Amino acid sequence: MKLSFKSLCGRSIVGDHGSIVGTVNDLVIDEKTGRLVSLNVEVSEQSAIYNKEPSVFIPYRTVSAVRDVVVVDESKMAINN
Repeated sequence: MKLSFKSLCGRSIVGDHGSIVGTVNDLVIDEKTGRLVSLNVEVSEQSAIYNKEPSVFIPYRTVSAVRDVVVVDESKMAINN
């Protein structure tokens, strides 16, 4: 499946157990490989990862599905500020 930057930005992110994470703010692409590395996420105040930072980076390898929302595997989430 191919998605555009425009279609991902602003999309809600939820954990695979239904928890609210936030919304996609930006994408980080590896210059050498052209692969998507991480999502820059505007964290929801309702999120378990909310720590007063306006945004965090979530590794793309944690994404398990992209539909109406982006679903991430909460057990693999290592957050980088």
